[in-house]
Amino acid sequence: MALLHLLSFSDLKVPLNLFRLKMKRASLITALIGILPYAAAQQTLWGQCGGINWTGPTTCASGQCLPGAASSTTSTKPTTTSNPLTSTTQTPTPTTIPSGTGKANYWFGFGDSYSQTQFNISGPLPNLSNPIGNPPFPGYSATGGANWVGYLTATYNNSLLFTYNYAYGGATINASLVAPYEPTVLSLGDQVNQFLTTVANKPPSTPWTSANSLFSVWIGVNDIGNSYYQSGNRSAFAETLLDNYFSLVQKLYNAGGRNFLFANVPPIDRSPLMLAQSTDAQALEKSVIADFNTRLLSRVQSFQSANSGVKTFFWDSNAQFTTMLNNPTAYGFADATSYGSAATDFWG
Repeated sequence: MALLHLLSFSDLKVPLNLFRLKMKRASLITALIGILPYAAAQQTLWGQCGGINWTGPTTCASGQCLPGAASSTTSTKPTTTSNPLTSTTQTPTPTTIPSGTGKANYWFGFGDSYSQTQFNISGPLPNLSNPIGNPPFPGYSATGGANWVGYLTATYNNSLLFTYNYAYGGATINASLVAPYEPTVLSLGDQVNQFLTTVANKPPSTPWTSANSLFSVWIGVNDIGNSYYQSGNRSAFAETLLDNYFSLVQKLYNAGGRNFLFANVPPIDRSPLMLAQSTDAQALEKSVIADFNTRLLSRVQSFQSANSGVKTFFWDSNAQFTTMLNNPTAYGFADATSYGSAATDFWG
């Protein structure tokens, strides 16, 4: 039976000082990785023994933590360091997991600037040297460093994780419904189509399965930010957006996706941009966000009920960000309104 898992602040099993990073870095949803297979304690063959900021086991019961050649008879354990993501080894390591091993987990992410790393499906695919494929880790993000996608991929992962991050800064669900800031922005529909036309058929280079893959969608900020003030029934328009949203999610299910994470829209009504607007505008956007988020949760539940074998995770980013905004100094921020590149700025 499929279950809807609500991820709350208590689910974030990471040191509190990590929340001293910029707002978009603070979304470290480590609990969701628990849906995928992982190894703990002393690692077994193929288990992770290193990584960027890796603090877990660095030895393996078998004496080998990295995949070998296709024949799997020659050890490729590094001779200089146990960190396969940053080291230069004397013995070459393969760039992909040998087909059929099933020992890597796969994450296919979709969204906007809160998630983007500027991955290009035409470039190098996620591999042992760079688990996000391209650009070089941590990629290009709105934080100027690793964002939540990067941290989960290379720091708080419990096993080898290859991340195909299709998220694109400025994205809306459908550019014909809500125009992005420029026409070259890839919408959620564009992102899903990229996946469907490239690795959805599980090629040897990306041997993902329904069991070892996670599909995440975090979008809606730009849809609401670019339309909340428009005339017409906002609730009806939210339903139109969500119709399109879940028609795309259904395509991911039809391609084999079974584990899904959905995140709602954070309280962007409290951003510096909106605080410069009238209180009426802030109240209006807040109400539109609340209505959209309620409808999104209902859609997630309906999607789960209508499709067999689905496990869904719903992260209430709005509630978590509200907690931090209400008490910013408890999480290392100067206040709830600072904007910039300093570590103590909440918004960036």
